[in-house]
Amino acid sequence: MKKFEFRLQTLLDLRISKEHAIKAELARLIAKQNEEIALQQNYKRRVTEYYARLSASMRQGTFSYSEALMCERFAYNAEKAIALSQKRVEQMQPEIEKVRQRLIQASKERKVVERLKEKKYEEYMYQYNREMGKELDDLNQRMYNNA
Repeated sequence: MKKFEFRLQTLLDLRISKEHAIKAELARLIAKQNEEIALQQNYKRRVTEYYARLSASMRQGTFSYSEALMCERFAYNAEKAIALSQKRVEQMQPEIEKVRQRLIQASKERKVVERLKEKKYEEYMYQYNREMGKELDDLNQRMYNNA
């Protein structure tokens, strides 16, 4: 019997590559969103550090008005940057959801073809086992007749 060959293998390969491309696009978008979140966290950490330094200088008595003003300006600008970054993160969310839906659809399409391949392989194995059984029966019958 000839080797198993799935006639729709090129379609399956195409659907797999489409799914991988969509996964890569989703990963790129999520990485971009994570960069924005990391930027926000960095600003928050730096603001906390500035306030901690300002508080320490106040306790030590080395407080200066210009230092406090600089700290407040940085905190104000950082809050604006965080808000802007958060807005960008929120604007990315619908696009990420669209890509996720496309990925789900591509995955379903791939799975349909894979299930079809599995069924065809099971049919092939059933036919293969039947033919092997017939050949073994013929061989046994010839051996019995010759004996």
